[in-house]
Amino acid sequence: MATDILKQNDEELTRLLTYAGFVLVAFELVKSLIVKPIKLFYWNTNFGEGMPFKSYEEDVITRHKNEFEACLLYLRDFDEAIDNEDLLTIQELRKHRNELAHNLPELIHNLNIEENLKLLERVDKTLFRLSNYRTYIEIGADPQFQNRGIDWSTIKGHEYLLFEEIVRKARILSESK
Repeated sequence: MATDILKQNDEELTRLLTYAGFVLVAFELVKSLIVKPIKLFYWNTNFGEGMPFKSYEEDVITRHKNEFEACLLYLRDFDEAIDNEDLLTIQELRKHRNELAHNLPELIHNLNIEENLKLLERVDKTLFRLSNYRTYIEIGADPQFQNRGIDWSTIKGHEYLLFEEIVRKARILSESK
């Protein structure tokens, strides 16, 4: 299978490897909006009696043995920041990322960027929701930012802005075939 790479012309190989890199970065952006903020919320915090929060271990980790999956379930079931369709989209991106990361030499000869671009477009919608939710939680809930005429439903976090650029460049790759 590695010999299939040798059959690709330089431009096509660069295009396919660039796409694979975009997918790896896209997944890391998604992951950074899922695990890290939840861990930070619970880090070094003791919640008072009657609060809906207990601890990271009780509220999150008990949902699944895999931390990433546990955080996804937490965001869907507890925070309601994502829905089931979003969860499935993120899991599909994770699967695609893992396939590329672990089997790229075998996949590169028949990697279809155009087909996979549809997944990135679905991830775009999900990542916007997560980014918008996180930005509101981190900034918009602060009283000093309320009543200022800000439409919080359109706010994008920095992770999403980077992802938007990745999707834009992946579209260019798809058109440059």
